[in-house]
Amino acid sequence: MDRIFEGDPAPTDCFENLVDSNTGNKVAKKGAGRLAPWISNDLSIDENDYRVVVCDPRKQSMGFHQAITDSYGGLPKDIKDRLYFINSDTPAENRRWMKKTGMLNNVDIYCDTEDMDWMKSYSALGENRWSMTMFILRRGKVAKLARDLDIYNCSKTIINAVKSMKNDQIG
Repeated sequence: MDRIFEGDPAPTDCFENLVDSNTGNKVAKKGAGRLAPWISNDLSIDENDYRVVVCDPRKQSMGFHQAITDSYGGLPKDIKDRLYFINSDTPAENRRWMKKTGMLNNVDIYCDTEDMDWMKSYSALGENRWSMTMFILRRGKVAKLARDLDIYNCSKTIINAVKSMKNDQIG
């Protein structure tokens, strides 16, 4: 399997099969345009808009849950507005966790398909072991990427990646 790196095109078809944990519905074409704005036909979308995606293929990963909690406590609003999470849990499992932690309807968690189509498309499964990965997607490309994302530095990694991406844009 070829791995995706910074600067590579961002796969798009895999977004349509994600399931929204809050509703239990597939994202489909319309929702895919919100998660990946570059595939939308909406002309009002800023070409510099980006999305931060944190994904984890491990079932009921405590590290993933910790990263979500820390991210929502440690990130500025403009980044949180562009942030979503993808895991391999069911929508019901995600809703239970969100309800238990008071994050129900406050966090965007999407469920990958049973065969992990999204994570395979983004080569987020790892070669030797499974771990969290962070992607910043912009203009149909992988702008920034952090494999083996450290749960204790998740917010800092995201902030630094966004700053670096913006600096790359200026320079």
